[in-house]
Amino acid sequence: MTGPQGISAPLVYVSARRPKWSAAKGAIAVIEVPHIDLPRKLLVSEWGPIATDETLRNPVLSATLLGPKLDKARKAGVLGVIAVWRDIAPDNALGQYLPFTQPYHDIPAVWVAGDEGAKVVAAARSGQLATLVLDATLHPDTRTDTVWAVSPGTSPEETILLITHSDGTNGVEENGHLGMLALARHAVAQPHRRSYVFVLTTGHLRIPAVSKHGQATSTWLEAHPEMWKGEAGQARAVAGIAIEHLGALGDTENTSIGSYSLETTPEPELLYATSREVHDIVAPLWRDIGAGDRRIVAPGPVIHFGEGEPLFERKIPAVALVTAPQYLLALRDADTITHVDLDAMVKQVESFRDLLDAFDATDTAAFGPVVSRSVFAKFSALLQLMQILSKAKK
Repeated sequence: MTGPQGISAPLVYVSARRPKWSAAKGAIAVIEVPHIDLPRKLLVSEWGPIATDETLRNPVLSATLLGPKLDKARKAGVLGVIAVWRDIAPDNALGQYLPFTQPYHDIPAVWVAGDEGAKVVAAARSGQLATLVLDATLHPDTRTDTVWAVSPGTSPEETILLITHSDGTNGVEENGHLGMLALARHAVAQPHRRSYVFVLTTGHLRIPAVSKHGQATSTWLEAHPEMWKGEAGQARAVAGIAIEHLGALGDTENTSIGSYSLETTPEPELLYATSREVHDIVAPLWRDIGAGDRRIVAPGPVIHFGEGEPLFERKIPAVALVTAPQYLLALRDADTITHVDLDAMVKQVESFRDLLDAFDATDTAAFGPVVSRSVFAKFSALLQLMQILSKAKK
């Protein structure tokens, strides 16, 4: 934070390839961050044939993987940082709440793109003086609540976990609770064998503040082992469902002319199944929303996106919807055009309802073992990722 008066200091250009933050000591550092495509195979795995030429593009990836190391800048005595986002349409960069997986670094930093970004780079290369204003207020020790409830089953020693998060930036990022409420109504309308545990976890966009490792749901799981762990006196979670980003519309970006627009058709779904057996349960039940891509994927060699990740890490067989259009983390005003296709949302919620019934009727052993990522696969993917990122910084 700078306070309303801001900070005035020279602009110093810092190379992204090997940032020498000490060169900007007592100044405002300017660093370029490329917006890049990444091979799909490094981010998700396939239960079927792999299409090796496919790529994924999302501001979450470039901001998280290539964004400035603010802790190093602050330790070097840099007064502030301006990250210039390259190769991204300004309307796509607008309002992006990124990166959201880092703690507070106690150094003012802002992002710019498009023509403004080019002006800032030019000013930094010529050492011009600038004033950076980032006026904000911290609210330390603020408490937020994870809300959870149980619909008891006739065999409460086994549970099915239903997960979403309760914070978000727009009507797609934060709409999983609508699916949860629909499934809760379905649960209480009829008897079911397993107990259903509904969890609306807090802190999804403040992960470092609520979790020591993994997504925010990790904290709830560690606090309530009696609902899932299966040790003496504890219920065992036989399966899980994670619901996020229902009915997401697609978007289109043309970086050559700097255009960005919302589509009228749904975004291709990112739908995980963490075991082959879960995949086989999901495949015939999942409705086609008309997005043009109905593949059900496995967690990639490096990461499992979204709040289904804590279930995966604890070997709880699960299905997780975490569709990720480029605007997913962008702040959007309530009066702007909706990004949700209601028909697609309804189909997805109906699919989850049918999956919940199917999971309740499935024998425990039939969920199969959660897929494991080998050390070699992780190392190979990380090596490829490092090479891509290094090349992008040139």
